[in-house]
Amino acid sequence: MKTKLLLLLLVCSSVSFAQTISSFTSIPSTNFTIMGSQSTIDQTASGMNSVWTFNNLTALGTNIDTYAAPTAGQLTAYPGTTEVLSITAQGGTPNVSDFFLKEDGNGTSITGASQGDVLLNYIGSNAFVGLFPLSFGTNNSNPVSGTFSYQGANGTFTGTTTTAVDAYGTLNIINSDGGSFSTNATRLRIDQTLSLSIPPIFNNIGTVTQTTYYYYDNSVNNIVFRYNNANVNSGFLGVNETIETLESTTNFTLSTDGFENSTPLKLYPNPVQNALNLKIDTNDNIDSITITDNLGRIVFTSNKNVNRIDVSDLNSGLYIVSIVTKSGKLLSQKVIKE
Repeated sequence: MKTKLLLLLLVCSSVSFAQTISSFTSIPSTNFTIMGSQSTIDQTASGMNSVWTFNNLTALGTNIDTYAAPTAGQLTAYPGTTEVLSITAQGGTPNVSDFFLKEDGNGTSITGASQGDVLLNYIGSNAFVGLFPLSFGTNNSNPVSGTFSYQGANGTFTGTTTTAVDAYGTLNIINSDGGSFSTNATRLRIDQTLSLSIPPIFNNIGTVTQTTYYYYDNSVNNIVFRYNNANVNSGFLGVNETIETLESTTNFTLSTDGFENSTPLKLYPNPVQNALNLKIDTNDNIDSITITDNLGRIVFTSNKNVNRIDVSDLNSGLYIVSIVTKSGKLLSQKVIKE
């Protein structure tokens, strides 16, 4: 009996310390700060208890993640799609990257992606990510195929997508102005290698190679940092281009105490118990307020230009406060309700 009890305790202990990722996607309306770095950040650490320290990062802009059901046209172009993730650059000329996702009982797959000049449609074989939640050590590799478009050239592709939860540990982000943030994180790595062709004559005319890292904050089950490196190399198309992007969750980007201090939207106190104060550091006014929980459910809405919200009835946890101003700007911040 004692032996069985000891084994049970060991099993429970291993489960309690297991590092898992609950969902592939970010929390809706999550803001990301686009970061720049004067040197390559070191992401070589992998395995258990890894430590990543990204130094001297500089804020360059802001992206926001939004989700929507596919339109009829998108569903026709990308069969099986259940959700469209749009990553939209804030300010200046709109720059939108779309990712078409299929989520069902078999897991999460990518059915299409549109980034800059490159459009990939995985209509032949979707890019399978995994059946969430994914635990540390998960590794799968699957063939992919479909059609591509690049600067007016259209063709087909075949290749492989590999997904792995390859590490967990401590993530340290240190900005050039001295702000810093540290958290426990679990990392999802996705590698993709594609061969391009323009049938029926021009086969293997080039390649697309891509490595993406997603770092998930274990305390809030959301992406806290993501990195993407994509290369398109084709002599036939006259291109050898590499695009590298680094993004950190805006709420944790520039602050020395863990919360954003440079956005026009100020929410305080944070964490909050009863009343949440709102302030916009511009001449703009509030048109509407929406609060969503970490599952994307709306728990509060208002169309009043107020500077305080009663949140005493909300359960403890992480929430996203999204404000649309009279001028049409969308501002979002994370808030922790105690």
